[in-house]
Amino acid sequence: MATLAGGAVVAPLSAKHLAGRPSWTGSVRGMSHLVWIVLDCRHASKLAQFWETALGWRIRPYDEAEIARLAALGLTPETDPMVAIDSPDGSLVFFLQEVPEPKTVKNRMHVDVRLRDQAHLDDLLQMGATVISEHDGWQVLGDPEGNEFDATHPV
Repeated sequence: MATLAGGAVVAPLSAKHLAGRPSWTGSVRGMSHLVWIVLDCRHASKLAQFWETALGWRIRPYDEAEIARLAALGLTPETDPMVAIDSPDGSLVFFLQEVPEPKTVKNRMHVDVRLRDQAHLDDLLQMGATVISEHDGWQVLGDPEGNEFDATHPV
């Protein structure tokens, strides 16, 4: 376990976490690009289920080695403080990372999600999303822990 500035305690990155890291081959070597998006939260495993539905991505499966690594730290997949959700093409990872403090103010950055249809929005609302504001063709929603994101309606 590691303690970050601000007191957040997280498990060190493992092979499971690094597996989502893109390779640095070809002509873009050395250029900066987005690798991961990390959302601070109170309950990573539970919130990951919401974001898996919101994004239409998949929570990275736990193999035996990762389960053993977590067990050595006194953790399980249900108590893992850092859960990875992989994009379908593997180019980006959305992490949920537990931090000790609750969210207290509006996000300075947010994610925009294009909804598949009304049923997708209904699923998110049933899973604990809240409507913060409505606009022409999009809404500001809060996830179950209050993290804001924009949900755009299909065209």
